Amino acid sequence: MTGPARRGPLSRRRFLAVSAAGASAVALAGCADDTKSPVAATAPDESDDADVELLNAARDLELEAVAAYKAAAAVLTGDALKAAKRFVEQEQEHADSLAAAIKEAGGTPNRAKSSYDFPRLRSQKEALRFAIELENTAIAAYIDTLPKLGKGDLRATAAAIVANEAQHLAVLREALGEEPVPAAFVLGEVS
Repeated sequence: MTGPARRGPLSRRRFLAVSAAGASAVALAGCADDTKSPVAATAPDESDDADVELLNAARDLELEAVAAYKAAAAVLTGDALKAAKRFVEQEQEHADSLAAAIKEAGGTPNRAKSSYDFPRLRSQKEALRFAIELENTAIAAYIDTLPKLGKGDLRATAAAIVANEAQHLAVLREALGEEPVPAAFVLGEVS
């Protein structure tokens, strides 16, 4: 499949089509939230509930990525395997950071599913293509989510995560012998 429409059932339910470019995502990450008074910022409100929902959707994608890289490791070798193992750790760090933000906003972090419906990966090439698709899904979701988050620190965290997902994408593309950075903007599109 092509473009952001590939997204699995989780992301289709929780995210709309990509509505901002990577550059605007980074710009939005630093925006202050001047709509809340200092008093309102200390108590949960409707924006905290919305943030919790968005953060849990992002956490679901991160937990799926952890499981996907673990599954892909069975057919990966060499540098691709090393990268996948490193990505498992980084995706778990993302999930843990999102869990902490969810708790801070007064929510309960979603747990990983007991299993995920991944395609059968028979070769390193299939595993890398699958990982590229997952990374693109995550990138598109974060770009869509960034402007919807109510607090600047949450936008900064999401922007840092999307930047790391773009790094993953470059490494995966290079492992397939493709141009690692083919464009100035990373939008989460499947090539």
